[in-house]
Amino acid sequence: MYTLYISIVIGICVLAFIGTLLVGKDVNKSIERREIEGESPAAELQRSHKYEKNSSIKILSIIYAITFLLTAIVSAIFIF
Repeated sequence: MYTLYISIVIGICVLAFIGTLLVGKDVNKSIERREIEGESPAAELQRSHKYEKNSSIKILSIIYAITFLLTAIVSAIFIF
């Protein structure tokens, strides 16, 4: 039974890690694309405003919040 709980927690952490890698890969692609194309100051300003609204930090925060909650639930089941 304990191995099941440990396996669930490890699985949750692996999924969070994969999600982090996907977000990082997406950010790297957009950076490389901007470096190749080059940007005008107006385009950089527009990108800055867009980044404030759709930040990858928000996505990562959601991933880790869900990971923390699921891990806490499984740990509580394990303890009690």
